[in-house]
Amino acid sequence: MQFQLRISGIHHQQLQDHLFPGDGLEAVAVALCGLHISNELTILTVHELLLIPYDQCERSERYVYWRTEVIVPLLEKAALNKFSFAKIHSHTTDYPRFSPVDNKSDYDLFPSIYGWFDSPQPHVSLVMLPKGELFGRVVSLENKFIPLNKITLVGNQLKFWKHKTTAIVNKEVTLRNRQTLGKGTVNLLKQMKIAVVGASGTGSPTVEQLARLGVGHLVLIDPDKIERKNLNRILNSTLEHAKRGIYKVDVLAKIVKRMGFDTNISTFKVNLYNSREAINELISSDVIFGCVDSIDGRHLINQIATFYLIPYFDIGVKLEADENGGINQINGAVHYLQPGGSSLFSRGVYTMKGLEAAALLRQNPNEYKRRLSEKYIVNLPVESPAVISFNMQVSSYGVNEFLDRIHSFKGTDAIERAAHFLAISEGMIFTESDGEPDTFLEKRVGRGDMTPFIEMPEL
Repeated sequence: MQFQLRISGIHHQQLQDHLFPGDGLEAVAVALCGLHISNELTILTVHELLLIPYDQCERSERYVYWRTEVIVPLLEKAALNKFSFAKIHSHTTDYPRFSPVDNKSDYDLFPSIYGWFDSPQPHVSLVMLPKGELFGRVVSLENKFIPLNKITLVGNQLKFWKHKTTAIVNKEVTLRNRQTLGKGTVNLLKQMKIAVVGASGTGSPTVEQLARLGVGHLVLIDPDKIERKNLNRILNSTLEHAKRGIYKVDVLAKIVKRMGFDTNISTFKVNLYNSREAINELISSDVIFGCVDSIDGRHLINQIATFYLIPYFDIGVKLEADENGGINQINGAVHYLQPGGSSLFSRGVYTMKGLEAAALLRQNPNEYKRRLSEKYIVNLPVESPAVISFNMQVSSYGVNEFLDRIHSFKGTDAIERAAHFLAISEGMIFTESDGEPDTFLEKRVGRGDMTPFIEMPEL
């Protein structure tokens, strides 16, 4: 079994401010964590923090002692909702290991923590170093220490801290990538699992770029087959694919496997709403690229990314045709969504009425047509024309924005670039900051598995 932990940028900043107040003494906090257990992987997601007050601790440069009575209400809540428990304390130096004092503290604390729970979900002990790096371990029911395989920070920048970093990179095919991005970033990409939802207009060039950048594992999700109308925008698609009705994800997967980067590929020929297997694969991914046109598809991905603390890059292109066979406007958008921040809904990408209409169209097309004819529901936009050059331009902005989040190379502050808007027909590009948090999703950051799944009874 592998164990991973994820934390949002907002919670990470709160922890860092509390654990390093500037007095050079250790401090401590605790957290409730959501869970996702699938196959041989357990993911813990930080959901709620309790910062232990300094006046309730005995603090020094090498240890922190604290009264555990203060966490009783939190443990009651954890037991009721089947959360996992996390203890986080600071090291005042860059000492990257648990000390003998830390070991004794965990041996003493965690047996009593397990006593609060009827189920044997894992609980963890974490250490934060002065620059914000985290490392940690599961303390098992038998009081054994099991290192966390990976800790992910999902904030304005993306950080991945691994227990053991091993990546076998083909040095010849990655030479130019290493010269541009550096060995460390290329090795990181090789160890990443990235999901691309949607394998058509923007999804196809996104997959192409991620594969040639050396991403180690790609998850491709799209229910559709190649049609003749797709041939102008899906890379490597052919008339033969359209005649035979080959699935889009199969075409892309075959090409990626032949590139020579030894990329692992998982394909799902499904709509996300119809496959918990595909959703579980999405949850286990390090990053999500959403390349879908549907409102309800975007909504679902945004929900999953929030509940399970996954960075989400949404890519879209819109061409508005005139009545004379021409084009009025060509617009593209790249949204970076991080848990606890604004959402596609709060940014105005779609409305609740539009979401209701999209859900009805997917679930019951005939009822959608009836209500539309009676003007009881909003009319969804019809499929707009798409051209490969515009799709590739917007897709490249999305991929480069992702690269900057793991390997900062842009001059502007990442927090100011939550959204890129490309007015292609007008030759303009502008950005917007994250804005106010989505008040609904803000309370669900890192919630993890629950019933109903992500509070959507349909799933």
